[in-house]
Amino acid sequence: MEFQERVSAEESNLELVAIGQVEEDQHPNAAHAYPPDRGRHAWLFLWVGCFLMIALTWGFPSSYGVFQSYYSTHPPFSDHREGLPTVGTTALGILYLTSPPSFIILQRYQSYRRPALIAGSVVICLAILASAFATKVWHLVLTQGVLYGLGASVVNTVTIQFLNEWFIERKGLAFGIQEAGAGMGGVVIPVLMTWGLEKYGHRNMLIAWFVAIAVLSLPSIYFLRERVRPRTTSASEIGAFGFVATPLFLLLQAGNVFQALGNFLPGIHLPSFALNFGASPLAAAGMLSLYNVASVIGAIGTGYLVDRYHVSVTLFLLSLGAAVAVFFAWGFAANFATLCAFAFLYGMFAGGWSSTFVGIGLEIQKRSPHADLGLLWGFAAAARGIGSIASGPISERLIAERAGKTYWWPKSYGTDYGVLILFNGIMLALGGVGCAARVCEILRVGHRHNE
Repeated sequence: MEFQERVSAEESNLELVAIGQVEEDQHPNAAHAYPPDRGRHAWLFLWVGCFLMIALTWGFPSSYGVFQSYYSTHPPFSDHREGLPTVGTTALGILYLTSPPSFIILQRYQSYRRPALIAGSVVICLAILASAFATKVWHLVLTQGVLYGLGASVVNTVTIQFLNEWFIERKGLAFGIQEAGAGMGGVVIPVLMTWGLEKYGHRNMLIAWFVAIAVLSLPSIYFLRERVRPRTTSASEIGAFGFVATPLFLLLQAGNVFQALGNFLPGIHLPSFALNFGASPLAAAGMLSLYNVASVIGAIGTGYLVDRYHVSVTLFLLSLGAAVAVFFAWGFAANFATLCAFAFLYGMFAGGWSSTFVGIGLEIQKRSPHADLGLLWGFAAAARGIGSIASGPISERLIAERAGKTYWWPKSYGTDYGVLILFNGIMLALGGVGCAARVCEILRVGHRHNE
């Protein structure tokens, strides 16, 4: 049995050659005698390693909405609330935006990936601990935003690079399960944090979370390891960069930026918005958890679709579904129950967007075979980071300009959040612009056929 696994592992490395991950002369030197896509070690890596680590890493910034709701109503931040939305979007934005350099460096110096994973985890823990002692908003931006984002970016990069080695035939599903970890973290953490913040205050709760994440990260760090022997690569082996000037890449990147400008706004502002319907902080946190439950389903479902259909189909469905949910379910929400329905519907469509990155990368690889899939994921994430960072200040400005004013617009559109809802829906709809590349391709092929 062990011999069969070794043979299977060596044969599977030949498949990695086709997507530019392993050199042809390296496949006999597997670091572990485990085949990809199957077996106990692959699934332990995926669930205990990737899923748990991503749940811890992404669940915290994805739950920032409950922190913002608390910070804005409790000292020492309630008297100077300007910039609070920026904290959450900065953490996610830096996490995404620093992905390309992280991928390039750690792809070239692969033997440093495990130490980088540990270092990134330590930075995350220190960022949480430091934020417990923040007294001004800019302290939160620096610790809970910038420092946390940098540590999480390194952890995320290593996790994705290892995942790319462990799963080949089921890559879309594996990336979907990994992304679902972020949603699952967002299910538990908002309720836990709301309870702890109200009972113990932000300082004690953040110190407790520092201890919890330090302990819970240990099994993930143990199982997160490479499947093939790490090596030092030359700059030319990392992959060609010619794809960055292609119309396909630019259209897909534009879609990522547009989608990110709207994607994170409900998660940040819904808990505060729910207070307009008389919801308690715990009920608002439960609504955010409902959104993240739907995100888990959406992420796995998106991975399934990416494996079976052209990525443009998935981009179109996600963009259309999320935009419709915002325009109608949030825009015309009449009570808290309707808002909860919106949170679930929105999570189903918007929550799985990052799972399309592997499909976007594979589509670009068809035209640029030497492009590295991990690096392509990093560029897609960077575009998302640009939108995330910009969305915080934009949303704050849109709400501030309508504060205290009365409008004739119906339902939620008549509140301070009315313009924000319109902006949110428009950006999500524009996120599907990447589908235009597929339409042009079909028309071009049809025109050639007619000729």
